[in-house]
Amino acid sequence: MKKALKPISIILALAMLVGCSRIDDDPDASSAPSSSVSSDTSEDTSQSADEISPKEFTIVRQSFVKKFEAEKGTFNGTAKDKNGNELENSDNDGYVSLKIGQHLSQVATVTTSQFYRVVISARSSEGAHIKFQIGDLVEGGYVIPKSDNTESGGKFELYEIDNLYMSVGMNTINFTVENGSAEIDCIVIENSDPVGREMYKTGNACVAETASVRTAMLMRTLADNYGNVSFTAQNVSCGTNAEIDAVYEETKRYPAIRSSELALALKDDEHSAEVVKNDLDLAKEWDQNGGICAYTWHWYSPNPIRGTAVKDFDLGPALEGKDAEELGMLDNDAIQLQLDNELLTQDAAELLYDLDKLAVSLKTLDDANIPILFSPIPDGDTGLFWWGSDAESYKTLWQLAFVRLCKYNGLKNLIWVWNNSDFDFYPGDMYVDIIGQSFYEKSTSSFAGRFKALASDSATGRKMLAITACDALTNIDFMNRDNAMWLWVAPDSGEYTIERTGKLSEKYTKKSALRNAYNNEKCVTLDELAELEWTKDIQ
Repeated sequence: MKKALKPISIILALAMLVGCSRIDDDPDASSAPSSSVSSDTSEDTSQSADEISPKEFTIVRQSFVKKFEAEKGTFNGTAKDKNGNELENSDNDGYVSLKIGQHLSQVATVTTSQFYRVVISARSSEGAHIKFQIGDLVEGGYVIPKSDNTESGGKFELYEIDNLYMSVGMNTINFTVENGSAEIDCIVIENSDPVGREMYKTGNACVAETASVRTAMLMRTLADNYGNVSFTAQNVSCGTNAEIDAVYEETKRYPAIRSSELALALKDDEHSAEVVKNDLDLAKEWDQNGGICAYTWHWYSPNPIRGTAVKDFDLGPALEGKDAEELGMLDNDAIQLQLDNELLTQDAAELLYDLDKLAVSLKTLDDANIPILFSPIPDGDTGLFWWGSDAESYKTLWQLAFVRLCKYNGLKNLIWVWNNSDFDFYPGDMYVDIIGQSFYEKSTSSFAGRFKALASDSATGRKMLAITACDALTNIDFMNRDNAMWLWVAPDSGEYTIERTGKLSEKYTKKSALRNAYNNEKCVTLDELAELEWTKDIQ
């Protein structure tokens, strides 16, 4: 039996519920019902529930390989011959040309229930992202780069998604072009090995030399349990516990990790300041009750625009030719001296001032000896934000933030979570503790293929992997089956978890799926953290 938690007090404010992960320039967008976790244990009216064992799946390993010609499948694109002319007879060899929104389907009959690799031979004249599904379940995507030889269509290259579980018999596989256009020649399905246990052999030390003993203990606790369990987590609307309260109401348990957003820490209006203060107070309360605190930070641009869009700030010129270690250690007098001598642009100076302003909020938790799973400037590789204008500038900015916050401002409570997928944007092992991912696919897949690709990429020194934001809750049974045990999985806030009334929504995650996760022996909830040597008594 899992030990259930004591009830909490709930305080609802009359406000609209909007998730803070989706950044809005209007600070009112962060308003939501607030609540707090009570430390009063005088009365226990909580419910208990049987611990759920992970679902068992049949796996029969057997050699298998089969090739499918794309033009013999079902599609709403255009079949063409090798010369690029429309193919009139599907008996002839050719390929399928797909524009954005078009799809290709193929029925694949496999001989055993096991893991498979799906390889496509494809090319693109402009670059493409192809969503891949088995049945209705999104399992990942293929990124097809722009062909070097666009005049002749370029050479077909092979792209794969590995570690895909398929049940014996007929499986419908679907390919949908979400961006750009692509041409698919053929599809090959072959047996594959499951994700290996060696993927969980990671370091357990913080990259920041300034890390406190308690921060280091949290990092070690996470590393010691990585691969065996997944920590429950929930993103909340800034200044509230609205989503957590809704989860508790359904499961009678709290997540191990409370994750919020610090974007408003840079705003100067009173409302934003109040929201941030409320959120920091809730984080302190969460820590006092034994929970783990996490923060994402979308950076409102360091100029009067205070936006996050690509057009809102020109990062390249501000950091051009700058060394992050040197720039990050300039005090205010040195900054002014370099400005006076035109050795530093005003934009570069504003970056430093913003980081110092953020440090004030973070120091509130640092002074209380509260470690933070810190995910700044996320999704830089998506092209959506000004901090991702180019990979080199992004890496310098990340390194600058690390130096300014940890070395210059002396923060001791940060565990650095890099949330991107393109390793051209990876700032280096010495600046990253954990690699995070965001999945908005309306899918409960374990994304084992992505997990293995990240875990085995030579660009990193084998970091722990987490899902820092998602729409649908990842199925813990799939994670266990596929040996893709993400360190934590944090559904996004607002509409992704709750309705505007504050009640739990089933738009993305069914209540039964939530109950399965929070009662599953493979998931760690708040009440179980103490058993993992996570303690607030360490100074």
